[in-house]
Amino acid sequence: MLGGARSGKSSYAEELALSLSKKVCYLATARITDKEMEKRVALHQRRRPQSWKTIELSQKEIEKGEIGRVAGCDVLLLDCITNLLYRLLEKYGLDRMEVVANSLEESIEKEISVFIKGFIKYISHAKEDIIIVSNEVGLGLVPPYPLGRVFRDLLGFLNKEIAGAADEVYLFVAGLKQRLK
Repeated sequence: MLGGARSGKSSYAEELALSLSKKVCYLATARITDKEMEKRVALHQRRRPQSWKTIELSQKEIEKGEIGRVAGCDVLLLDCITNLLYRLLEKYGLDRMEVVANSLEESIEKEISVFIKGFIKYISHAKEDIIIVSNEVGLGLVPPYPLGRVFRDLLGFLNKEIAGAADEVYLFVAGLKQRLK
């Protein structure tokens, strides 16, 4: 599920998960960093059925690409890749909008590439149905600062790789969905 903020992708992903099974694992990737994020997380929590198993990934699990702990679930809903990427980048101190040197950018891209290959291998061999939510950030203006451009490019790479491995891909715009694959 790809789309912009408030485009309907998470709501649809939740409805789809519920239609597939009552045994859903919700893989929460966000970290609460401020009041706005706290409100967004609370909104997602209120929408989820009580019967769903929520798994909040630790920083260590994210950095190692470990997304286990889904035993007993028929459906894995990961919401969202955008937050997962942000958390992968946190260890570089990039959340403070520091200028990214070319050598650091290359090492980040290499690390993300290793992560995504492992992640794609995991989802390709998973027994569960997997639903992945991600933002599409490459359709807007070019970010004016280096971190924004690196983040946009890395997220585009992640989205492309995940879409390539997925059976179905949907794009959400203004609450409407379009099946791409």
